[in-house]
Amino acid sequence: MMILKKYVLFLFLKIYLLTAAGLVGIFLIVDFFERVDEFMAKGAPLIDLASYYVYKIPFVANYMAPQAVLLATVITLASLAGNNEFTAMKACGISVTGITFPIIGAAVVIALLVLACSEFVSPITNQKMNYIFFGKVRNKATYGKIPQKDLWLKAKDHSIWSVDSFDPNSSGLRGVIILIPDDGFGIRKRIDAQSAVWSGDKWNFINGYVRKFNKEGLASTEYFENRSFPASETPKDFAKVRKRPEEMSLREMYATIQVHAREGKDTTKKWIELHRNLSYPFISIVLALLAIPLSLRSSRHGGLLFCVGVNLAMGFVFSFLYAVSISLGRGGTFDPILAAWGPNLLFTALGFYLLLTLDSEKAFPI
Repeated sequence: MMILKKYVLFLFLKIYLLTAAGLVGIFLIVDFFERVDEFMAKGAPLIDLASYYVYKIPFVANYMAPQAVLLATVITLASLAGNNEFTAMKACGISVTGITFPIIGAAVVIALLVLACSEFVSPITNQKMNYIFFGKVRNKATYGKIPQKDLWLKAKDHSIWSVDSFDPNSSGLRGVIILIPDDGFGIRKRIDAQSAVWSGDKWNFINGYVRKFNKEGLASTEYFENRSFPASETPKDFAKVRKRPEEMSLREMYATIQVHAREGKDTTKKWIELHRNLSYPFISIVLALLAIPLSLRSSRHGGLLFCVGVNLAMGFVFSFLYAVSISLGRGGTFDPILAAWGPNLLFTALGFYLLLTLDSEKAFPI
C-alpha cells in the first residue's frame, strides 16, 4: 500500500515539476517579447536583461503554482484511470482517499513552500527585478526612494505632524507643524517651526511659535528661537523607503498597516493585499480538491483532453470569482477576510461535496 502511495506521489511530483517549468517558461517567453524592445531602446546591457528574468522566476513560479497543481492533478489521475491503474488500486482495497492523499499532501507542501517563498525570497528578488526595470531602464527617480516632500504623520501620542520636507542625511525637517489634540475633537496646542533637527534623543525646533487654544479660541501665542518639545517620533519614522506591494514581505505589510492605522489612514486596501497574499498559496489545495473528483468523473466520459477541459473550466470559474471577490473587497463591499478567503472556503466545500458524491454516474452531480 505504501509503495502504491509513493508511486502516486512521485508521478504527481514529476508531472508537477514539468508542468510548472512549462508554465513559467511560457510566461517568461511572452513577457520577454513584450519587454525586450524597451530594454533595447534604452540601451540596457544584456546582463541587466538576463538578470531581470532570473529575478522574475520566483515571482512567476509563485503565481503559477496553483495552475500547475491543477494540471498535474488532472494529468496524474487521468493517466492512472486511462491505464486502469486506478481501478487496480481500488481492487487492492485502497480507497479513493488513500490513493489521492499523496496528491493532497503534496499540494499542502507546495502551498507552504509558496508562502515561505513569498515571505523570504520573492520580496528580495522582486525588489532587484523592479530596480532593474524601473530604476535602470525607465529611470524613475522616485523608485525606491525615501519620501521627502509633503509628509503627514500621526504620532504615537495622537499628535499630527505636517512636514514640508525631510532630509534623511541630516535627519532634519523643514516647515514643521504639529497639532496636539485635546480629549475631544479639538486642538489644544499647535507648534509651528521653520525647521527641526534631531539631536540624538530629541527634536530641537528652530524659529517658531506655540499657540494654545481653549473653548473660546486662541488663548496664547509664544515665540521661540530654539526649543525642544516631548515627541515620540524619531527620524526612523520619517525615513521609510517607498516600496511596491510585491516587494514587501507579509510581516512588512502588516507593520505598514499598523503604522497607517496609527496615522489615521484608511487601511482597507492594504488589509486586502495582505489577506490576498496569505490566501493565494492555498489555492493550490483548493484546486487539487476540485481536480480529484472532477478528473475521476470526467475520465469515465471522455479522454485526457475532455478531463483537462472540464478542470480548466472549473479553474477559470474559480479564478473569475476570486478576482471579483478581491475587487469587491477593495471597493469596501466585502470584508478583507471574506474577500480573500471566501472563494477558497466556498470551493473547498464544493470539492468535498464532489468527493462525497464520487460514486454518482453524472459528470457533475447536482
